[in-house]
Amino acid sequence: MRYLAGLDVGGTFTDLTLYDRISGRTLAFKVPSNRSAPDEAVLAALDKSGVDRQEVALVVHGTTVATNALLERRGARAALVTTDGFRDVIELGRTTRLVPNSLYNPYFCRAAPLIPRRDRVVVDERVEADGRVSRELDVEALEGLAREFVAAGVEAVAIGFLNSYRNPGNEERAAEVMRRHFKFVSTSSVVLNEVREFERFSATVMNAYVMPLMASYTTRLTDAIAARNPSTSFYTMASHVGLLSTRDVCARPVRTILSGPAAGVAAAVYLSRTVGVPDLITYDMGGTSTDVAMVSGGRHSLKRETLLDGLVIRLPQLDIETIGAGGGSIATLDAGGSLHVGPTSAGAVPGPACYGRGGVRATVTDANVVLGRIRDGQELGASLSIDRGAAVNALAPLAGQAGLTVEAMADAVVRVAVAKMATAVYEISVARGYDPRDFALLCYGGAGPLHACLVAEEVGIQRVIVPPAPGAFSAFGALCATLSKDRVSTHLSALDAQTLSQARESAAAFETQLRAEFESEGVDARAFEAEWQFDLRYQGQAHELSIRVDTHADLETVVEAFEAAFEREFGRRDRGRGIELVNVRVIGRIAIDPPRWGTPPVSTTSLAVPVAHSAGVPVWRRETIGAGDHLQGPAIIEEMSATTYLPAGWRIRVGAAGELIALRHEAAAATQERAQAGDVGLAGV
Repeated sequence: MRYLAGLDVGGTFTDLTLYDRISGRTLAFKVPSNRSAPDEAVLAALDKSGVDRQEVALVVHGTTVATNALLERRGARAALVTTDGFRDVIELGRTTRLVPNSLYNPYFCRAAPLIPRRDRVVVDERVEADGRVSRELDVEALEGLAREFVAAGVEAVAIGFLNSYRNPGNEERAAEVMRRHFKFVSTSSVVLNEVREFERFSATVMNAYVMPLMASYTTRLTDAIAARNPSTSFYTMASHVGLLSTRDVCARPVRTILSGPAAGVAAAVYLSRTVGVPDLITYDMGGTSTDVAMVSGGRHSLKRETLLDGLVIRLPQLDIETIGAGGGSIATLDAGGSLHVGPTSAGAVPGPACYGRGGVRATVTDANVVLGRIRDGQELGASLSIDRGAAVNALAPLAGQAGLTVEAMADAVVRVAVAKMATAVYEISVARGYDPRDFALLCYGGAGPLHACLVAEEVGIQRVIVPPAPGAFSAFGALCATLSKDRVSTHLSALDAQTLSQARESAAAFETQLRAEFESEGVDARAFEAEWQFDLRYQGQAHELSIRVDTHADLETVVEAFEAAFEREFGRRDRGRGIELVNVRVIGRIAIDPPRWGTPPVSTTSLAVPVAHSAGVPVWRRETIGAGDHLQGPAIIEEMSATTYLPAGWRIRVGAAGELIALRHEAAAATQERAQAGDVGLAGV
């Protein structure tokens, strides 16, 4: 079997990257997403590729099914079983709003919990903080509760008991009872085996809430792929930039909340190592939103907690900033005449007006069409043809209200969108102690290359990288991820030599467990690698930082790693203050054989004659640009999956992996001088 298939199921398009392991060729395909049945779009993309089903060895996909279910509250009816006295923990939370930019909103109303109070019940059981069971679980009473849940129409059950991270015995016995009545049961000691009951219960409730939907979707898709070829392996991207088997997705679907964006970052890490650029800010602009993340030193960043519409997800997830500004984001004027772009999107149906599918409201894509950066009649994804007249008609009412020409309004729409995206770049870099000027901007997504140089100018970045097939880059990234599992335990001990020794024992035991679990799933574990992480904090603090720890690191090295991270995050160190070990975490990974980017051909033809002009700007086809070619802005570069806009003051060339490298003129001149002096190789720029 020669083909590897990676898919990114977005809000507007579903992208497919197909890698031929024999020829080394990578092909990209695009089909409209199907919001009501996303699995059908996956199969449609595979069918569109036209390859023999018997030749597909692997299918990996990123999905937003769980995310959308949480945002739109379309999950299952779930019940929560908890310790007496803790019925309302998930509703009380931290007594804060947990929604950005809501502090001064007098009309703010917190979203209702995923499980209403009527479906939250308590049982008489108790585990003490040291793990001792002071009250055994009443199994007979729990049987009665299970029957009541069935009669009430409950589909899934979440079980969260106090201090179960120390001793999960009562939770496990409760799960045994509930599984006799329900197919979908989540326990907090499995979903998030850490201290803090609110965060633990919250993650468990979310897991139960999306469990029936994700199990149905993933199983249906798995069965459909198996029906096409029983030998095809199938995996789903996880929020921590790893791969999950269908069994893992069905058991812990909450781990797929950031499945879609994670695939792009996996590809970014792979590209970073391939071309020798360790520090990147990833910029993924699709049809509905823009996702920005960071790759530093060739590694992506994870964070321990994510907020999603007031919901706290305390699980290892990609550190990412998302804003509602995409190609389909709708432009509006408020009562005071101020221009807003997004977060409402035209989506795939009807889509931007220029798509000719019935859309009439002005979007960012329509603005680019009016400005000539997307040509009239241009084919997008071999499935859409651009209609400039429809874009002009969509923007004309806004222009009339504002007293501007249509072209001036289009320029304003793009500028507002760029300003919003620049803010996301600042959040992922400056707010975390990094200077964005020290990074290259890696752009992808269908709309990323169209705006990347403009965003880079806004934040002071001098170098932009456009990967091969940028519109399908996240789909490609699905093939760059690793199989991943993790284990965690809470210690809550002062960090000293004895605590470090105990932490090592726990981590070593986790390594053995994770390796065995992979092997039980039939995975070849010879390439197994483990990463150790310690969650540390100064004594007296309420929150901790996650630190990567070498398996042989001594106490002094661990302390230095924590204090350096603390200083970067908060600008200072508390020297001499005691440090506390909160959690020990081990992440086990097994790499799959990733695809390879081909070497770009050396240019043998002159670029003197572009294929067309749009608004006075020359237009080139990307496949005609070879190694050694250079282009000066302004210029437009078209390809199947995206369009790259190169403003005046920028120049572009082809890199070692076929990536386009855009440099502002002053940066290009400085790099050339260093290269001539032997200080840097252009291949890695």
